[in-house]
Amino acid sequence: MNRVDIVYGGQQYSLAGRSIDSIQTEIDAAITTGKPYWLMVNSGGGRFEDAYLLIAPGIPFAVLNVKPEDGQDIDLDVDGVFGQDGL
Repeated sequence: MNRVDIVYGGQQYSLAGRSIDSIQTEIDAAITTGKPYWLMVNSGGGRFEDAYLLIAPGIPFAVLNVKPEDGQDIDLDVDGVFGQDGL
């Protein structure tokens, strides 16, 4: 399964079943309108909840292409990596 992670405001979010190219295209199209855009992503580990990230000029975020090393499903629980404070 494809998964793309997004780091926004020091927190990690994810989008499953999407390619990094499709997300970049969506974000590029949103920014060219000059209007704020809300990107729906997954939040949480284990049981996902919808989260909406404001995409607008001047708001930094990163899009990460996650690739499993062994072809197995990726563990979506990032608490051990980023902790509760996002660091």
